[in-house]
Amino acid sequence: MACITVGFLFRWWKVSPKYNSKTITAFYNNPKDYRDKSIELAHLSNLGEILASSIMSAINTVVLIGGFVVLFSVVISILENSGILLLLSSLLSPLFNLLGVPVTYSESFITGLIELTNGVNLISLIPAKVISVNIILCSFLIGFGGISVLLQVLSITSKNKISIKPYIYGKLLQSFFAALYTFLILEHSIFFTLDL
Repeated sequence: MACITVGFLFRWWKVSPKYNSKTITAFYNNPKDYRDKSIELAHLSNLGEILASSIMSAINTVVLIGGFVVLFSVVISILENSGILLLLSSLLSPLFNLLGVPVTYSESFITGLIELTNGVNLISLIPAKVISVNIILCSFLIGFGGISVLLQVLSITSKNKISIKPYIYGKLLQSFFAALYTFLILEHSIFFTLDL
């Protein structure tokens, strides 16, 4: 639901002059004129070369993602051992108090903002009287994706000179809508409001 909402809101996002309505219409009317030369060469290559190239590309992407996860896990460990993570969580605690969220979540939440997997894991392990707090915070983090994911996307899009700004704005909006929709759904659900 959050993705669909952001999609509707970004319907009016500014379109690059390179891809205006005339260009898109011309492409659909005569796609051969706009076909990438690499695609034409791919049709001339044999199937084995295409599959090998696809597999190598997939392996490189998997290694890249794994590298980012390991790197940011190390960064989180450094921040935790140096006390910076605790300092950042104390800065975030007034906001949590305002929202009625226990301060015990702040450190795990900041970890999730840096690296999604570690943060969601830590939040899910926090014992809570009302489990809906855990679910809403995890929903927010999954919607955002973490700085690690943003940098992964940047590493791929930078090769094609695609602006990362719309993606960042979209992920911020998606995280807020994901948390909001989760909150609204859980508010109308009896099961999640019971004390555990």
